[in-house]
Amino acid sequence: MTYQKQKTPIHRILDIVRRLYAGERFDAKVLSIEYGVSSRTIYRDMHKINQDIPLQNHNGIWSLDRSKLSKTDNTLNHMLLSSFAQNLELEVECLERSNLSSKKIAFAIEYKKMPKKLGEALASSMMNDEKCGFVYVKSKVSSKRVVDPIKIYTENGRWYLIARDYKDDRIKYFNLEKIRHFKRVKEKQTLTPKMIAQANSLKSIWSSSDQVRYRVLLYVKPKIAEYIKDIKLHKSQIIEDEHHDGGLEVHCEITHKLELLPQIKYWLPGVYIIEPKWLRDELMGELEMYQKEDKQLQYE
Repeated sequence: MTYQKQKTPIHRILDIVRRLYAGERFDAKVLSIEYGVSSRTIYRDMHKINQDIPLQNHNGIWSLDRSKLSKTDNTLNHMLLSSFAQNLELEVECLERSNLSSKKIAFAIEYKKMPKKLGEALASSMMNDEKCGFVYVKSKVSSKRVVDPIKIYTENGRWYLIARDYKDDRIKYFNLEKIRHFKRVKEKQTLTPKMIAQANSLKSIWSSSDQVRYRVLLYVKPKIAEYIKDIKLHKSQIIEDEHHDGGLEVHCEITHKLELLPQIKYWLPGVYIIEPKWLRDELMGELEMYQKEDKQLQYE
């Protein structure tokens, strides 16, 4: 995941705290690149956070100290549910200290379509670094899965589990609505830092950590430029240039066309694909097909 440099330290720290509660684990060097600061700055941030929220550092990987959280805070599952989702594209209703003595930070976030019992069970598995098992129903075909849960992710109103699947030893998305007969497995996870990094690098349910990344360069017209600054076309979006007329040149990195095409279609004609040519041709072909079908329907 690529983050633009935060304007003030508090914004960066709050973002890191949100991600910690979402189940992410961090390498300070990788995090420093994401936020555009030094590794020393990230270490300082972590030590500041650790004054109020228990953290642990194993071989350079920072994470929540879940054992201490589970003993001191019975509402952790609710906090996890409300702060899950790496991208947090939800409405933040308030941000307040949940306990003045322990100074833990709670996020009250509106979450819709979250199967809460399943979410709480997954939170418990993650808190205890346990494996879990379930039956997964996809295209009317059921299969038994054993996974190491890493985090919960939301996209377009749906909720997904990102986990290491023991079936083929890969990092995958699982739609929570398709999970049946969930159970906790009393065995410890065997995740590696590389697997965690792969999970953190996923930017969409269409993205893949083991596929080629494509650089997409877009021109955003002035009339929607301000919206695109706040509502990103893609989570990897970086503004490369601001034109004198108010337009923007932005670039994104994707592994699958469906990571970006739906958003581009939504903002048409305010967005133009500069490169790659194959993605522009793909979009133009779909628009031509739509026009033809529309004409046929009008004649009928």
